[in-house]
Amino acid sequence: MDTETKTFIPPRRRGLLFNLGIIFLLTLASLALLFVATGTPLGPGFLLYLLGALFIAAPIPVLAYRTINLMRGEYRLGRSGIELRWGFREEDIPMEQIEYVELAEDLLFPLELPRWRWPGVLVGINQQEKLGRVEFLAAERDTLVMIGTGKRVFIISPEKPKLFVRTYRQMIELGSLVPMQATSSFPRFLLIEIWRVPINRALLIVSMVLSLALFVLVGWSVPTLSEVSLGFNAQGNPLPPVSSAQLFLLPSLNLVLVLAGYALSLLFIRQKRDHPIVTLLWGSSVLMSALFLVAVLFILSAS
Repeated sequence: MDTETKTFIPPRRRGLLFNLGIIFLLTLASLALLFVATGTPLGPGFLLYLLGALFIAAPIPVLAYRTINLMRGEYRLGRSGIELRWGFREEDIPMEQIEYVELAEDLLFPLELPRWRWPGVLVGINQQEKLGRVEFLAAERDTLVMIGTGKRVFIISPEKPKLFVRTYRQMIELGSLVPMQATSSFPRFLLIEIWRVPINRALLIVSMVLSLALFVLVGWSVPTLSEVSLGFNAQGNPLPPVSSAQLFLLPSLNLVLVLAGYALSLLFIRQKRDHPIVTLLWGSSVLMSALFLVAVLFILSAS
């Protein structure tokens, strides 16, 4: 971009307060349930508190990611074009590809906003009858600006929308000095890439169901047992019995191995969405979880 670039940022205050506030409350609630679980005897109650803590903590990574996106969000306007930055989403639009830059409030028809939105997060892509394909990279609905191109319309939210539009018109009058190359970069997430391939999606769901079933089975059975044997010696005789609480080692080990397969998938999903190694890894996770489940059933039947 040329030296006359002007940088505009989205309104961040309300979004940061909301997202960080929710993250704090969810973290507090999750830690409280974990604290209660530590004082609860092993059994259904312990399992309920543990799963409750995990369930409450599940949205935290999403909120943290959206907060990072908001902090990294900015719009750069220069004589060569417009650069949009929203987290790891990057879009460079040469000036010759821009058809118009207008305030969204000047529309004569209602703008369809993304379905999932909250303070600081107005992000997503939808298809609108009069505008076509629309992508939102915005924080608040009160400062929206439309950037029209031949392929799609970008909706952004600079803190000073009128100044942004006025600056764009000034840049047009000055003309471009250095041609800008059009680029478009989307963040790629493993779970999303896996979800788009039917067989990998099925394997992921089955693996999660089996892993959860394994934890539930162990958590439900441990209070009824005092001791269990976790294997056999070289002569085929059962190993000395241990505390039934050690049965939790099996679902925990299974979870660690499933997560290891997830991490290893990163090496191959970047090369190709439907890479056969990814399918092999998730198929192995399903088989491994099933074998752990059979092993626990065998141990319980022998106890």
